[in-house]
Amino acid sequence: MKAKALLIVVSTLLLAVTSLRAQTVTVYTDDFAGSSYEVGAGSYDYMTLLRAGITMVRSVRVPKGMQVTVYDHDNYTGNALVLTEDAPMKYLLAKGYGQVAQNVSLVVAPYVPRSEGPVVTIYRDNFSGASKKLPEGFYDFMDLGAVDNDQLSSVKIPKGWRVTLYEHKESKGRSLVLTADASASILLKKKFNDVTSSILVEQLPPPEAPAPVKNPPVIPKEETPEEPKTPQQPAPQTPSLDDPARPMAIIYQGDRSGESKRLAPGIYDTEQLEIGDNEISSVHVPEGVEVVLYDQAKFKGKSLRLSEDASAAFLDAKGFNNITSSVSVELSPRIIIYSDAYSGNSASFTPGYYNMGNLQIGNDELSSARLFADVWVLLFEHSNFTGKSILITKDASADFIAGKGFDNMASSMIVGTSDMPLPEVTLYRDNFNNPLKTLTPGQYPVLDNADNELSSIKIPRGLRVTLYEDVAFGGRSLTVNATVGDGFLRNNNFDNVVSSMKIEQIDPRDQVVIIYSETFKGISQELKPGRYLVRDITLPRNSLTSLHVPDGMLATLYEHDYFKGVMEPVDRDKDFSPFKMFDNFYSSIIVEDVFRPVVSSPVVTTTEVQPVAPAETTTVITIVEEDSFEACRLSDKDYQTALKALEKKGFSSDRMTTAQLATKNKCLTNNQIRGIAKLFGFEEQRLDFVKAMYDQAIEKSTYYTLDDVFVFMSSKEDLAKFLSSKD
Repeated sequence: MKAKALLIVVSTLLLAVTSLRAQTVTVYTDDFAGSSYEVGAGSYDYMTLLRAGITMVRSVRVPKGMQVTVYDHDNYTGNALVLTEDAPMKYLLAKGYGQVAQNVSLVVAPYVPRSEGPVVTIYRDNFSGASKKLPEGFYDFMDLGAVDNDQLSSVKIPKGWRVTLYEHKESKGRSLVLTADASASILLKKKFNDVTSSILVEQLPPPEAPAPVKNPPVIPKEETPEEPKTPQQPAPQTPSLDDPARPMAIIYQGDRSGESKRLAPGIYDTEQLEIGDNEISSVHVPEGVEVVLYDQAKFKGKSLRLSEDASAAFLDAKGFNNITSSVSVELSPRIIIYSDAYSGNSASFTPGYYNMGNLQIGNDELSSARLFADVWVLLFEHSNFTGKSILITKDASADFIAGKGFDNMASSMIVGTSDMPLPEVTLYRDNFNNPLKTLTPGQYPVLDNADNELSSIKIPRGLRVTLYEDVAFGGRSLTVNATVGDGFLRNNNFDNVVSSMKIEQIDPRDQVVIIYSETFKGISQELKPGRYLVRDITLPRNSLTSLHVPDGMLATLYEHDYFKGVMEPVDRDKDFSPFKMFDNFYSSIIVEDVFRPVVSSPVVTTTEVQPVAPAETTTVITIVEEDSFEACRLSDKDYQTALKALEKKGFSSDRMTTAQLATKNKCLTNNQIRGIAKLFGFEEQRLDFVKAMYDQAIEKSTYYTLDDVFVFMSSKEDLAKFLSSKD
């Protein structure tokens, strides 16, 4: 009896020891390899782990019944990651852990499962093999556990739940919506076996119970009610595609083929599209409507606005074929222009910029215009939004336009709405105080009450302003494309001297940088000023081959995401295809506007009186009209040749030698000096070149603006000191 009791005690102790060993968590410095450390329930700060030889936590084994909370800072602070199962290195790295010099800390405790309701279960094989239970939520590739990325073969889905499988991470690529169990054979038929990288799990709201019927009608048992006679009514007519009373957009699965859905103005989330998620391949957009496509549900993610029909090829080129998850259909304000008094040739336009050749009724043909509510239009005398202009905010008859001296004169126009700010500059008497007037794009030969009063000017992006010293655009001039205060005007001798002005609208095509996947063709994307990470760029990863950079803009390209690695500033069109090292090399981009004021002076005619013999009574006068710099000016052709020669040089020292040869005995504009300086990879060489070129510069009064070629403030200050010594 005693022996039996002793055996029971020993067995109990062994079971307790075994159970205790099962409750230890193991952390590793590599992927379940390298140095390891077993820890039981408790808290472990960074120094404790370090003393145990754990310099970083790169994988964790978590036995059933245990839970580990990993903090990315010491003393249990920072972001926390809860683990209830083994975490391999790739999972921790994807979650931002396992990094060198990351001072993690841990809390280990018994896992207390929540009272689980129904959950979705995913399987690596056909309802077998590795599996993972997923409560409601979104799961990216690193959250799929042992099922792993691109390995899912079946799904069990409780009644009333919906699962969306995505081909790529971050809910991108093709998708498949499931509301019932899906076996491996079903996923194979749907071409979704072993392709899933992210998952959205949703519990659908219960269906609403039908409202109780009040006072239900009593139906006689013996008598059959007479069948009511239906009054004859005309059959409802299906509105035509472009019926102005009810314009309807149409979305198609194919190229104007396959399943389709007519959409009246309104918003349509994924379920309401009916033809399926990520299925739109073409769109019919009737007049008076704009359609906005979104690549995520609930009108989120990147978007594409359409004001005319879009074919499958067009959506392909824009990177928007078969990725739409929600759609907005909007009524668009319009303007109708006529070649006669509300008659003759006519054309309708939505908000936008229309240059010569886009007016449809012809150049210099506009005589009248009708405007829908909330619309304005700026008409310009010349193409590219230049010359005289008039602003119209309501219907303009032929008599009105003729009275303004604008009949049959319009060559370009801007159409806008109340939520699209009117392009206009504001003039101030003082430093942004005491406003004098606001002016839209156009020519102002006389400034009236603002003559010789202007001290500062606010200029929105997209406008270029040229200030003139005298009326009728005479005397010295100063061209600026950004807001300037009285200090800037004073430094350029333009404070309180402006008597006339030209305001020009910069063509929208010259306000964006365009990146291409091939040599100025292929997949493209327009970039306004801003910072673009890999996730913001629609070109495939590392496929940038060329870019168009308009004058006045700067694109700084970076080798890696988050603006890291090798960088290259580009301020003109650039094709990397001849340079295999840099073709498809750059990943993130910063786009900026560059403020480059231009000061010009009228050509001065001088007279030179030649000495004559005393006996002569006539004076010989020689007229000198040639600018003193013309004889040595570096021509545009020679400048472009120099740039190409410099770009072919692989080493900065070779580029410096070539630059010195190309500019020897030449006079250069600031833009030419700037363009050559930016080709040097080292800041010190840029500074040496800019200083060396000062004596050959044509525009010394604005030489200080060349500090924009430098990244470091020390270089900018060095240039400023150098210029001060030249005064």
